[in-house]
Amino acid sequence: MDDFDRLADDMDGAGNKLGREVHALVRSSTLRTEQLGKARAPVRTGHLRSSISSDFSGGPGSDVITGETGPTASYAHFLEHGTSRMAPRPFMGPAADVVEPLFYAAAAALAGQVLDG
Repeated sequence: MDDFDRLADDMDGAGNKLGREVHALVRSSTLRTEQLGKARAPVRTGHLRSSISSDFSGGPGSDVITGETGPTASYAHFLEHGTSRMAPRPFMGPAADVVEPLFYAAAAALAGQVLDG
């Protein structure tokens, strides 16, 4: 029975470590997207840039960990996607395009560590 207890403890410890690493990855990727979005946002008054923020749910011990970032300015969608009278001036999409492949590569590396033991 001691071997099973040790195995359970090892698996629990590995799961906790992975949860912390995934949480850190989601958090850093979300904050990096926020940072790049702010840097790319068109600036007239600064309101759009200051409206970009991030929210997180779940933690290292959660089954689901999420990070969401974006602007709350009412006109942000029109700038990002354009209108019939205005060309798009995307800022969040390009920020996500930079961070997304880095996120997936880091997540794949974490998965590889788990599978390799």
